[in-house]
Amino acid sequence: MSPKKTLVLGTLLLVPVLAFLFLKVFGVNRFSLQTYFPVSTDSTLVEGKWRYDTLYRQVPDFQLISQTGSSFSQEDVQGKIYVANFFYAACQGNCKQVSTQLARVQDAFRLQPDVKILSFSLQPQQDSVSVLQKYAQSFRARPETWVFLTGKPEQMQQLIQNGFTFPAAAPDKDSSLVQLQKSLFLVDRQRHVRGIYDGTDAGEVDRLITELNVLLSEDKNSNGKKDEK
Repeated sequence: MSPKKTLVLGTLLLVPVLAFLFLKVFGVNRFSLQTYFPVSTDSTLVEGKWRYDTLYRQVPDFQLISQTGSSFSQEDVQGKIYVANFFYAACQGNCKQVSTQLARVQDAFRLQPDVKILSFSLQPQQDSVSVLQKYAQSFRARPETWVFLTGKPEQMQQLIQNGFTFPAAAPDKDSSLVQLQKSLFLVDRQRHVRGIYDGTDAGEVDRLITELNVLLSEDKNSNGKKDEK
């Protein structure tokens, strides 16, 4: 066998070995999502050195009504990851675009019971249970995965201001509300917002799907380390 052929053969045999070593060393996902909405920094003196931990806003407790007519609260998503958005059924623009993209998210995680979608009504007075049910059906939403929620206006406003830090606004009178209608929020198991996306942009929703998988992987790796201990 000529030296050239020997070199080619050796290279071909080496490639799988190098690929295995690369995956062994770098295959574990080390990408970590940022946490949004810091509220304060806590300092602790440890062995003569100051350590600083940032405290982040959590989505507050809520008690609302779903499209099935059942009560739905924070306890129903306790320990789960969810995507949140704000809409109203009569909205013909951004809301429907976002709901179309959320149908993709629902399909992508149809086998993941720990992933939910929560759609909060911005016009709860008009969005009754029957209205929400019809709207949900139009996007083939599965109630066990994708929950449409209505309730008292002050409850929704509390969520918007205290959970997702958007200022109070009236429909069609403030650009911040338009932005809110377009936004998707990724909420982790600790009720922290870990991602914000433009729900009218398919590329942004692709990023959401990717980062939701990163968050699931992050939790899996964290649980694995606990088991090892």
